[in-house]
Amino acid sequence: MSLILGTANRCRFGCPRVIVCSPLTGITPFPTSFWLTCPWLTRFIGTLESSGGVGELERWLETHQKHKKHAYREWLNFDIDHRLTRMALLPPNVLNFLRRFKPKIYDRLRRDGVGGIRYGPEVLRSNGYSPVRVKCIHLQAASWLALRRHPGEEWLEAHGIKQDCGGEMRELCLQ
Repeated sequence: MSLILGTANRCRFGCPRVIVCSPLTGITPFPTSFWLTCPWLTRFIGTLESSGGVGELERWLETHQKHKKHAYREWLNFDIDHRLTRMALLPPNVLNFLRRFKPKIYDRLRRDGVGGIRYGPEVLRSNGYSPVRVKCIHLQAASWLALRRHPGEEWLEAHGIKQDCGGEMRELCLQ
């Protein structure tokens, strides 16, 4: 089975921005279903991350959770959708094999969310909120562009994640 299953999102010039990845590389779980491939967007987000963007997004999501009654559920539902998408990418016979003969791998695929992050009752704080762990903005942007929704969509848009190269890298991307 190939690691790359298809393209999830293209820029306005038709170049792939996000690819769909196989949940497994051989028998090893791959940490994400969506991988950002646009060189311009990858560099743009790298600059955002190096200036503290990961912590800023985590704080925004934490604040958003506390001020919006169902925000944690929104974050958890996004994570669950990501898990379900990953499981749906595997053929039923592979899922059955993993469930029967490799239960630890099956459970990891079933429980780990975006980028392998795990949420659930075991990580809830005493105030009922889960600590938000973004890991990296590249993963969040790829998932947002592929699934077309994200609990931090407002923050991602405000920080220019939907922008593109304006065509300057089109030839490079089409090679």
